[in-house]
Amino acid sequence: MAENRQLKVFLCHSKEDKPKIRKLYHRLISDGFDAWLDEEKLIPGHNWDYEIRKAMRESDVVVVCLSNNAVTKTGYVQKEIRQALDKANEQPEGKIYLIPVKLEDCKVPDSISQYQWVDLFDKNGYKKLMGTLVFCADDRKLRYSSNELKVVNLDMVTISIPILGPITAGPFMLVPEPGVDYLNDKEYEAIEIARNLLPANEAGTDLYALQVIGDGMRDAMVNHDDIIIVKPATEAHNGDMAIIRVNDEYTLKYFFMEKNRYRLQPANPTMKPVYVDKNAALEINGKVVMVVRQMKKAMII
Repeated sequence: MAENRQLKVFLCHSKEDKPKIRKLYHRLISDGFDAWLDEEKLIPGHNWDYEIRKAMRESDVVVVCLSNNAVTKTGYVQKEIRQALDKANEQPEGKIYLIPVKLEDCKVPDSISQYQWVDLFDKNGYKKLMGTLVFCADDRKLRYSSNELKVVNLDMVTISIPILGPITAGPFMLVPEPGVDYLNDKEYEAIEIARNLLPANEAGTDLYALQVIGDGMRDAMVNHDDIIIVKPATEAHNGDMAIIRVNDEYTLKYFFMEKNRYRLQPANPTMKPVYVDKNAALEINGKVVMVVRQMKKAMII
């Protein structure tokens, strides 16, 4: 008989990789897995070593997150890897328990090199990881139905979205590239958004935020200093409000594809559209899904 609970996933990682792991944790939670992350699960007064070992023992799967930091540095992460290996050796042959995940291009330690790993920094890396975790849940005959579990008040559920930097609504400017995989070692400022305020078809994963500079999109109700919530994308339809890269510069505009050119349209009658030849190096980096209004330094949604 199927057991109605979520697959328990322990995240083994180096503390230097915390920003990347935090993002992975929230993606796994959003996709229906019971992920375990020390900073989310430990509370003041806990014996952290005991709780970590207990969480690992009770987990269905251990995801060993690898980076140059995790591979080369001595410390607690090496102890966690050894503990995960010990339990993996207790599993029946063919049962998946330990999954190496490379956060960046790095060497896989010899001790776990016999396990097939996934490159999370690859375009389809997270999809492969999620597919494996779904397989693990099926293999353990787990069935997760939220209707049979404790009802959660969605009005109280929030997600943390990193603010990566500025984006101009006027002339082009150099800004940090959002991209699809924007995880790196920098600790970004974040904004908390109530999940139920997002569009109904938006899962809440992969989102990032940018702070608007200029009033080029004012007639679209996007003002200077507002925060826009962006979904990574590589394509846009005519009329989409998008983050657009031309050469090495970025802008926030409405996107239109015309016969022999692209038209990047501001929402301000005092500004002219920008025309870009179709042979130019133009890229779509994301589409706007939500605007957070800033008024007198107070954030009003």
